[in-house]
Amino acid sequence: MDIRRWQIMLAVSDHGSYTRAAEELKLTQSAVTQTMKALEKEVGFPLFVKSKSGMKPTPEAQSLLPSIRALLNAEEVIHQGIASLNGVQTGTIRIGTYLSCSIHWIPGIIKKFHADHPGIRFQIIEGDEGELADWIQERRVDIGFISYQPGQRYQFLPVMKDEIYAVLPTDHPMADQETFPLTCFEGAPFVTTAYVPGSDVHRILDEHHLSPDIRFVSINEFSVLSMVEHGLGSTLLPGLLLRKQTGNFVCRSTEPRLYRQLGLAYISIRALSPAARSFLAYAKDFLLDDE
Repeated sequence: MDIRRWQIMLAVSDHGSYTRAAEELKLTQSAVTQTMKALEKEVGFPLFVKSKSGMKPTPEAQSLLPSIRALLNAEEVIHQGIASLNGVQTGTIRIGTYLSCSIHWIPGIIKKFHADHPGIRFQIIEGDEGELADWIQERRVDIGFISYQPGQRYQFLPVMKDEIYAVLPTDHPMADQETFPLTCFEGAPFVTTAYVPGSDVHRILDEHHLSPDIRFVSINEFSVLSMVEHGLGSTLLPGLLLRKQTGNFVCRSTEPRLYRQLGLAYISIRALSPAARSFLAYAKDFLLDDE
């Protein structure tokens, strides 16, 4: 079995493009195209079809992706194990994370880890709650920095209770109050990110039976914050993201107060490479100290 072919197929699937897959793997586009044609001939069915968003895996190819990721993950574990036995630490750790964790946590953890393990490389992928849950379960990432999602099929190590605040324009009628009753969101102009499975903000709205007037849906929390500054509505945002942020807005604890449980998610300790297991321990110590 030529593992390189599966690696190329996975890159095409992840990037939705032969060109981008070739760039990542430092190959020519022609080499990627020819490899996929040869692999399709070997397996006996098409692997990709063209769509508006790029190259999309066929249903048959999609069903193979979890096994391919597991295969390549096992190969990485073997390579790292051999290197470790030879007194060398090498390999790549794939991290899936929220934007807020990527800014406030990841650099400090990697700096500390890299000082002791200079041979390890990192691939950082930012996503939302739904994407991260899928990436962890599909083994697209080794470790996810994510909020607790009930019912998910992965291990979750809690590290921080992160308060979620009401964020209001400075001229909001409630801006001078110490706390913000959740009921004040009902029917009021509201800005948020798009709904995804596991979304903390949308979960809160559902749990408290709130129906704000969602006038604007934006791509990420920082653009949401900018819209609040321009008086387009209020919102709910986590404390970690708001850390060190200043501008034409005020943050207030809600009534009742709201929290999300942040932590580290992974399929299992046994499935992690030696480098990823070591990084998990560093991340746990760093975050518990940070809390």
